[in-house]
Amino acid sequence: MPEILHDLSWVLPLRHDWLTPLMHGFTQLGYEKFILFFLPLGYWAWNKPLFLRLFLLVAFTAVFNAFCKDLWQDPRPALDYRMDHEVGQSFGLPSGHAQIAVVLWLWLAYELRQRWMWLLSGVVVSGIIFSRLYLGAHDLEDVLGGALLGALTLLGFALVQPLRWWREANAFWHLGLIVLLALGFQLAWQGTAPHYVPLLAAMLVGVLLGYRLEGRWLDSHAQVSTWRRLLAAALGAGAFLLLQVALKALADLWPLQDWLWQVVRGLIMGLFVAALMPWVLVRLQLLGARASRPLASEVLE
Repeated sequence: MPEILHDLSWVLPLRHDWLTPLMHGFTQLGYEKFILFFLPLGYWAWNKPLFLRLFLLVAFTAVFNAFCKDLWQDPRPALDYRMDHEVGQSFGLPSGHAQIAVVLWLWLAYELRQRWMWLLSGVVVSGIIFSRLYLGAHDLEDVLGGALLGALTLLGFALVQPLRWWREANAFWHLGLIVLLALGFQLAWQGTAPHYVPLLAAMLVGVLLGYRLEGRWLDSHAQVSTWRRLLAAALGAGAFLLLQVALKALADLWPLQDWLWQVVRGLIMGLFVAALMPWVLVRLQLLGARASRPLASEVLE
């Protein structure tokens, strides 16, 4: 049984010129660039409360995954199998792609409760997990471990979410909990935490602060025509890309220690996603605005 979990020799006969680009495509859906692009688009133009919850879930499970990787220090498959060279020197167990895919796509399907979404999510999750094996970035033990931790994350959130104290807690209690968890991970980390740990923690703080501020100003929501939502998504995507260029230039002009820069970058990105861009899209009449801010229970339920 252990040999099955670590042996990737069965993958080699499956590799074909037509299949390899498809597997690279699936695997890109699990990388930071896609996730940090997809979540803001959904927040602006699809369902703000749902994607706020997804921000919480994905940020937590990504940090939890990196913590387990450095704690267990399980090596990846041999380089002879490797077709994905973006993994660097990170460890294998648990697979971040598998864990985040389960959390992101299955929670989306769970919330929407539509058959087509379950089908789409199942295809995407299966494709991402198989792509990690196909590209030699993980073995079977890695992806099974990642999928299991992702499922446990979903189960934990599903149990906590209905609790009244969680739904009705002041936003600052949620912010405090995020900061405490981030500090706890940082202090207990085996070695040096990856750059995206302070980035995600700070971005999540920025998103929650931005949500609170924006809710007081105008409370944007996506109950508008489809073409307005699509245009809002397109403009938001372009603005988000420009923000990354501006942040890169700022990093060159304002050199800071890496962890501190990631905190600054994360806060700016979070406030941009949850406060500045919704305000711009409402002013352009691409998103509507309600007169009153929704109750916390509407967001966290």
